[in-house]
Amino acid sequence: MSDSLIPISDEQAKLGQEIVKALRGLGGFFERALGSVPEDLVGYLGGDWLRTRRGENIVRVLYEARARLEARGIEDTRPATLSVALPILQGAADEDREEIVDLWARLLANAMDPKLGTVRARFIDAVKRMDPPDAIFLKYAFDTRLQSIHKNDSLANNGINQISRSLDIRQSALGVTISNVQALGFCHDAGPSYQLNSLFYEFMLACYPEDAKYMPPTVE
Repeated sequence: MSDSLIPISDEQAKLGQEIVKALRGLGGFFERALGSVPEDLVGYLGGDWLRTRRGENIVRVLYEARARLEARGIEDTRPATLSVALPILQGAADEDREEIVDLWARLLANAMDPKLGTVRARFIDAVKRMDPPDAIFLKYAFDTRLQSIHKNDSLANNGINQISRSLDIRQSALGVTISNVQALGFCHDAGPSYQLNSLFYEFMLACYPEDAKYMPPTVE
């Protein structure tokens, strides 16, 4: 038996039924997430969107968002506003890379949490443009409370040399990631170093609200 959440079918109508079936496996979570029913999503996606992998990706993000909420003990959720939920699901539909799927699920969970709702359109746009190494670096920077990345000091804990060792990647690959992170607006060039900024901290706290007790430093 396939491990796939949605069995492969050559008939688009049958595929739509399988997507609905998989979504119904979420119980009432789907309606709590979007204030709608599974058939409405299938109708919205339509035509080309009714592809097996896209349907599976959406289901996976919904399941993972539910898991994030359950892990935080959030039971009384609210439907995410469609201006947030639909771009998240559209981005998630074409994504199966673990690190990016995780971010989509975390943003959707945030949008459903009545105590949060701190998802900005800019956060959604950033995830759409990310590659897995970018997500890995951002989580590392957040976990280690990194404030800046030194360009040349090979001995400093925040130097590119040490960070590349910690992440077990080439310095050239880390350079590409830092360039991407800068293009996303999460850091800026401050001469001898790259300085992580407010957008970085707010994005990470939106994805990892369990770390909200950590107060970021005053940044530009």
